[in-house]
Amino acid sequence: MNWLGAFLNSLAFAPLFGVLITLGAFLFGQKLYRTSGQHPVLQPVIIGIVLVILFLLLLDVPYSQYYQSSYLLHAMLGPATVALAIPLFQNARRIRTLLLPILCTVTVGGTFTVSVAMAILWLLDASSQSLLSMPTKSITTPIAVIVSEKIGGIPALSALCVLLTGALGAMLGIPIMNRLGIKDDGIRGLTLGLSAHALGTARALEENDECAAFSALAMSLTGVLTALVLPFVVGWIAF
Repeated sequence: MNWLGAFLNSLAFAPLFGVLITLGAFLFGQKLYRTSGQHPVLQPVIIGIVLVILFLLLLDVPYSQYYQSSYLLHAMLGPATVALAIPLFQNARRIRTLLLPILCTVTVGGTFTVSVAMAILWLLDASSQSLLSMPTKSITTPIAVIVSEKIGGIPALSALCVLLTGALGAMLGIPIMNRLGIKDDGIRGLTLGLSAHALGTARALEENDECAAFSALAMSLTGVLTALVLPFVVGWIAF
């Protein structure tokens, strides 16, 4: 067993260690997801995150080392995000006809979810920093961390809120909409993108191109509106 431990520890410092365990964990999660009949709790992204965390803890690998060795995946984030424009382009005609309702939905929906979350924290007597960390929960992590820091929140807590929001939305969004009888792919996608950002969009991609297009649009609009408006709103309230 000593040789196995030594091998695993040496592997942890290999140049592509982060890429290998990330892809391996995701592929395992994907296999488990399909084998389970696409059980909502066993989302591949969520399973992958849990497995990577366990692996790093088991080998006592610092996160900084993992981050450095997974640089290829970071480099692909940009192209992967740009690729979301493909389903948007394919469904551009329907999106144009529904642009005003989409904007209204994103604005009202985003405001409502943030208000409810902050109201719950306020009732629980949370600190002001915790309250300011919550409004970014429905946007992607990079934007959430920057906005949270700018408005006086706790970036690490905001990142955790983003992860939990996305995970719950990806797991429960489709089953809830199925139970409510919501069949329109545009509405389903818009809901996933608005409430569960990137993880919701990943789930929408499993449905079809139209669902993915509306989810990507909702995710983008929510991120932009939150980043632009939230600092002014917080500053106005503080003033």
